[in-house]
Amino acid sequence: MQEVSFLDRYAIVTGGGSGLGRETCNVLAQEGYRVAIVGIHRDGLEETQRMTGDFGQVEICDVTDLAAWQALRERLKSKWPRLDILVNNAGMFSSGFVGRQDLGEVERVLRLNLMGTIYGCETMVPWLIDSAKRPSKLARSRVVNVSSIYAYLSPPGMSAYNISKAGIVSLSETLRGELEPHSIGVTVVCPGPMATRFIQNAHFESPAFRQMTEQVVRDSTLQARDVAVAIRQAIYRDEFYCTMGTRERWYWRLKRLFPNTLLKRVAHRVRRDLKNPSS
Repeated sequence: MQEVSFLDRYAIVTGGGSGLGRETCNVLAQEGYRVAIVGIHRDGLEETQRMTGDFGQVEICDVTDLAAWQALRERLKSKWPRLDILVNNAGMFSSGFVGRQDLGEVERVLRLNLMGTIYGCETMVPWLIDSAKRPSKLARSRVVNVSSIYAYLSPPGMSAYNISKAGIVSLSETLRGELEPHSIGVTVVCPGPMATRFIQNAHFESPAFRQMTEQVVRDSTLQARDVAVAIRQAIYRDEFYCTMGTRERWYWRLKRLFPNTLLKRVAHRVRRDLKNPSS
């Protein structure tokens, strides 16, 4: 397949101040996208902007605030002629067992991971549709929603995070049918654990859960750059599901073939590792 040119295209990436968001901004900027680097921590956003050079611009926006999304749209529409890519990446991790969770943390995770994605789509999809009415010779416009392999695996002790990421998958599957008549593609990204800063910003219900999570991250070979490159490939290959990590792709297949068996094995593994996180 011949690759497309991405010159003079416009993209929004949330959570752009670190990790996968930063790498996605870099990859898109290298392809010629003008990238709005969106987040709430200016220092991290400005560091990403230095990496992207003239192709990046810092945009402060709390993605859990619908009014902030609307203000972002109006700012960008005053500068950009169109919008081509929306990447909803901002999110956080949290753990807690049902019946003893900090419900404030549950709500915070759902607001950031799920409602932040919903607000982004609700605000920016009409602009994407309007932009698509003026056909481009380049790759078609796209919504990219970042979920997680845990949307399928549903490990115990992570209900808020699992729910938020499963909701993103369902939202993306719905959007796929809604946006196809407008020639707008959708990609839902489901990576495994990566060595990013998410642990520093996460909420853990116990030291054992934190230790187990840190071990999972240390054992992972998946890098944020790999996922960002996969997102770039999904854009020009028109891919819907983008599951990253060799082991995670097998899990994704096994969930469809043997769901009960896989869920039991995942639950057993979590219970075992909480007793001995270094195993």
